[in-house]
Amino acid sequence: MCNVRLSWKIKWNNALLGKTKDFVFLDRIKYFLRDDLNMEYLKENDHHTTDDRGQIKYYDIVVDGKVYKNGAWSYMDYQTYSKDYSNYIAFDEDVYMST
Repeated sequence: MCNVRLSWKIKWNNALLGKTKDFVFLDRIKYFLRDDLNMEYLKENDHHTTDDRGQIKYYDIVVDGKVYKNGAWSYMDYQTYSKDYSNYIAFDEDVYMST
């Protein structure tokens, strides 16, 4: 038996936002490790919300002068006994993700 971990690519506006095998699911949404993302495309903005897990910060995705407002987000301090989610970023459904 062979376990193969697929590499995921995250793209928007023809730019490669990241490529990784390291992601986690939280509420059926993929969260990708920040170190595997091209953070030069993600600009933290002033929008913040709060849910039962804590504060969420948002990022605009900026590629070639085009802006996807609040296209990505991350929990600021959410941790469980096994995972620190503050190092992971999720993307809106209009951001293309593929293997």
